[in-house]
Amino acid sequence: MAVFDSVVDAIGNTPIVKLKRFAAPLEHNLWAKLEFLNPGGSVKDRIAKNMIAQAERDGRLKPGGWIVEATAGNTGIGLAMVAALKGYKLICIVSQKVSKDKVRLLERLGAEVIVSPTGKKVGDPDHFMSIAKRLSDERGAWFVDQFFNPDNAQVHYEVTGPEIWEQTEGKVDAIVAGAGTGGTLSGAGKFLKEKKPSVQVILADPVGSILADLFDDVTTMPGQYVVEGIGQDFLPGNFHQKVVDAAFRVSDDESVQAAYDLMKLEGIFGGSSSGCIAAAAAAYCKQLDGKGKNVLAILPDGGRGYMSTIYDDTWMDEKFPGKDFG
Repeated sequence: MAVFDSVVDAIGNTPIVKLKRFAAPLEHNLWAKLEFLNPGGSVKDRIAKNMIAQAERDGRLKPGGWIVEATAGNTGIGLAMVAALKGYKLICIVSQKVSKDKVRLLERLGAEVIVSPTGKKVGDPDHFMSIAKRLSDERGAWFVDQFFNPDNAQVHYEVTGPEIWEQTEGKVDAIVAGAGTGGTLSGAGKFLKEKKPSVQVILADPVGSILADLFDDVTTMPGQYVVEGIGQDFLPGNFHQKVVDAAFRVSDDESVQAAYDLMKLEGIFGGSSSGCIAAAAAAYCKQLDGKGKNVLAILPDGGRGYMSTIYDDTWMDEKFPGKDFG
């Protein structure tokens, strides 16, 4: 067992498990990397640690300083964990869509949380990114800017990708992930393609996001969807289209059903984004030729942040009336 100097040092080295019953039978091997086993509960711990470290190194973040970020919750939680350890003050701007569970956790970790309206376009003064930029100027704070901060994708290139390569002994044939900022797909995908050019990098995109449009002839009208943390109505700077080979669109129904199936069939308690990615990975496996390819789904967060949403009966009855996901 590893012993660490701090909780931040425990970030990374998340396990990979084989999915034996989910979406069975499959002719290919479907694996899941359990990023929700990071100490803050998501893949975003990785970028929070690295973006703060880099800002400290180049002087953008001073001891005792303020940090401001626009977040769907998980990056904020990772930042709050590191900020608590290092004595920074954090403001997180989230949209109304973010689950109450994540908001409460952010507050318990010491962050100030500002809730912005949903449905605002990039550039609108009430969009959560606009509020974050404005507040960072007003408070003389460091604006993390995870969507365009290159230190996001960098950590996935330098750490996550090599970790996957080592864990799979280079036998990985495809990775499947969502894109909130695009850092995971872009960084890990770039590294793996450099090591093994045949590796396929697959985007799992919620229906209502525009990112999948980059890979087919469909034009999406941006819309609201239940899945949190992945999908966008704009192109993040950390989403490097040239790294991605294909995209699979996943509906809310499919995402939630996959999350329930992961729980029932594999004992994996994932969030809505994990359901979306698992569903896309299964769909990708089913259209692959041959047998025995190794497909890795990167599951970004766990179900505990969604006890007030996809795992709450009342909320589910409102969003999916008459449907039973088991």
